[in-house]
Amino acid sequence: MKSIKIAGKKFKLASRLTRLYAFFIDVALIGTAQSILAFFVSFAAVLFFNESAWVTGIGFMIFISLFSLALWIFGLFFMDGIRKGQGIGKKLLSLQVLRLKDGKPCTFKDAFLRRFAGLLQPIDLLWSLGKKQQRLGDKFAETVVVEFEPEPEQTEVETEDPEKVLENAIAEMKNRLTEAREKVDASIGVEKQFQDAYEGAVMQADRWQDRAVISLKAEREDLAREDLEKRNEYRRLADEYKTQWEEQQQTVRSLSDLLEHLQQKMTEAQGQKTAIVAKHRNVDAETHLREMLKEIQDSKAFETLAKMEQDATEAATLAKAAAEVDVEYQDTELAREFAGYAEEASLDKDLAELKAKVQ
Repeated sequence: MKSIKIAGKKFKLASRLTRLYAFFIDVALIGTAQSILAFFVSFAAVLFFNESAWVTGIGFMIFISLFSLALWIFGLFFMDGIRKGQGIGKKLLSLQVLRLKDGKPCTFKDAFLRRFAGLLQPIDLLWSLGKKQQRLGDKFAETVVVEFEPEPEQTEVETEDPEKVLENAIAEMKNRLTEAREKVDASIGVEKQFQDAYEGAVMQADRWQDRAVISLKAEREDLAREDLEKRNEYRRLADEYKTQWEEQQQTVRSLSDLLEHLQQKMTEAQGQKTAIVAKHRNVDAETHLREMLKEIQDSKAFETLAKMEQDATEAATLAKAAAEVDVEYQDTELAREFAGYAEEASLDKDLAELKAKVQ
């Protein structure tokens, strides 16, 4: 299925057959709506306009004609401009008319332009054979019919625990480090293969060298020549293996350095993770304590304690004052009693003196 890119987004072009089905659905629905309306209007005319049947018939025909004309004009020329560039037929078949310049659904103006060109048949349909499957009307309106793709629903992103996020990140880094170590081990294995191949070629070259010496001693120069050819072939092969081995050694050395650097970064990340977690927990604890302090300050507990303290202070003051008043009262009573005793003693003295004078 062909596709097209509009405003940076890729859409699938609607097939010509599906578009034709959508048009037939629109026509069928408009015709059905016209028939239903005609039935109800004729039924109402029979019930309420029996006095002048010929006037009723003419009015009925005029009304039906005007309404049918309006219905067909809207359905054929403007239906694709409703909602999201989807007429009823396109809605049922999941199609959509979009504007090429901005990727937005077509308007009533665009829908009228693209459908009005349908009067120019069969030229209008021949244009749909092009690359973008646009009719002549689509060319005029700069629109295209695509398969409808509903916008994905945006779900609320739950706030993840920062510590959990860090744990997942560290775990991912560990997995990547393990994969990198496996790849380095594989490269080391390739290096070992090149080394074994080089040493094997050198060993074969030395073997054919020894056979050439033996052939010369046996005065078989022809065999010695063949042995030397084999020796030279293995030496060339050994040189190739050696070159590959040295290149692989350099590659393994670079990979090992990168792996070590990655391991160092991994260690640093773990240390930073510990520090970040500690800071996060400190902030969380401080926030919790501040909230508790605010709740306590906002509560009436302190007010109750202050009032109780004030009441207790007032009670103690009153008790002290009462005690002082009681002491003063007792002193006054003692003074009065002492004054009474002194007065009686004075009277007794005066009485004794008076008795003495009388005698």
